[in-house]
Amino acid sequence: MRGIILGCLQQNPGWQGPRGSTNPDWVNLKRSGGAHKIASYMRKVGWDIEVLDYWLAFTDEEFQEFIKSRVKNDTKFIGVSVTFGYKGTLLKRAQDNLTWLKTNYPNVMIVAGSKVLVDTMNLPCDYYITGYGEFGLIKLLKGEATIIEYQGKQVVMSDRYHPCFPEKDLVVSYEDRDFIQPGDNLTLELSRGCKFACKFCSYNAIGMKGDLTRDMDTLHDEMLYNYEHYGTTSYHVADETTNDNQEKIKYAGSEIQRLPFRPNLTGFIRADLLASRPEDKIYLAEMGFWAQYYGIESFNQKAGRTVGKGINPDKLKAGLLEAKDYFNKHCGRYRASASLILGLPYETQESLYDGLRWYRQNMPNENMILQPLFINKHQSDIIGSSSEFGRTWQQSGHFHSEINETVMTEEDLAEFEHPVLKEYLRRTHDSHYNLHWSHDTYSWKTAIIELGRVMSNGLYDHNENRLMTWDLFNYVTPGTYDWDSVLDLTVMNYDLERLEKDTNLFLQNYKNSKLSL
Repeated sequence: MRGIILGCLQQNPGWQGPRGSTNPDWVNLKRSGGAHKIASYMRKVGWDIEVLDYWLAFTDEEFQEFIKSRVKNDTKFIGVSVTFGYKGTLLKRAQDNLTWLKTNYPNVMIVAGSKVLVDTMNLPCDYYITGYGEFGLIKLLKGEATIIEYQGKQVVMSDRYHPCFPEKDLVVSYEDRDFIQPGDNLTLELSRGCKFACKFCSYNAIGMKGDLTRDMDTLHDEMLYNYEHYGTTSYHVADETTNDNQEKIKYAGSEIQRLPFRPNLTGFIRADLLASRPEDKIYLAEMGFWAQYYGIESFNQKAGRTVGKGINPDKLKAGLLEAKDYFNKHCGRYRASASLILGLPYETQESLYDGLRWYRQNMPNENMILQPLFINKHQSDIIGSSSEFGRTWQQSGHFHSEINETVMTEEDLAEFEHPVLKEYLRRTHDSHYNLHWSHDTYSWKTAIIELGRVMSNGLYDHNENRLMTWDLFNYVTPGTYDWDSVLDLTVMNYDLERLEKDTNLFLQNYKNSKLSL
């Protein structure tokens, strides 16, 4: 039996997109981790699965040509793997192509998969799977899945009814027809799920207990195979928190040390654990894990504690400085991206600015991401976006009643001159997904206005920011920059013309290879 899985990652248009790009719907040059993980499992249990990466980089004509050449009498489904919801013109093209599929191949099941349902609800599909989907998809194809109807959609909630940690020795495998290139950044999975319960986070546990760590004996062989067959040296680690288990990273480090090359790894790291457990740095350096994304949230300890963090800020700051020095020394390079939330309870303008100033002064070459506190107002266990704050904000003791405000006015934004910034702030505020919360120090509106001020006063100068850890591969994969030179770039000083030319060439070569196969 056959199946096809479509995988595509998208950069959000606007401030997060490439500077000055003529294409605001920028397609990431990263293979779809979810698509290839599901494909790997399904092949192991007897299916013939082909993955089409970058499918929204194909023109409508190219996409239809591909489908016509691949769909056979035994093609049972076409899956759409979504990491972040599609937006802009890419959304329209995705909708049009899926409508064409439903019209021309009515006997082929179309299934969309994502962590949360809101990322796929606007796609015309037969079924929608939330959470880790290997078992849920197999059950659906066998007619054995538990299906719930939500707003007219047929939903399979994998994490609740078909929780999935496939097999400890299952690797993410690729095929010759994937046309992997030496510069590709592939996906590694060391463990699955998150054991923490940050109150703002909607990425819940996966419905399973026990050890969800892979068999590390297979890690060396997986990476060696990819190196020998494709030249792969760079990976994104898909774990929600890579250093959640010290034994895991210790074992991983020892296996990676046996490889005949030094890998480049990136992924999510708990900065508070890194600061309180010095050995973590040793094991991560042995892994080649020098590009790290930290969910710091706040340097105000009381504010941090409201969301499930809140290490002593002096200890956290010392840990960040030690990490910077250690990885630069032992890996030869280091890149950090620190995520901060604007508007947490107990955060004040003074504590916010103190934290931003410290980070900018002490981590001048590292990236910073600042976002207001998002609480989804459409909370539902079915849509998979139920953070603890979303479920219990009224009972938490932190928030007042919801503010009845629907739009950000010109008067509210009068202090900002840049029209793009104004539009970004207005669009963020007016989103109907977000609860308009308030507490003693900030409200939804004042947090967004404060964000605009921070972006305007140089403390969070987007243009001067270094590239984010998970964006680095967009510059390395097409061969525009190498790993050393890319670390010197800021958001505004790379060669945009050359990058777009190289990216388009990379994508065109992939498309030609797929279409001529």
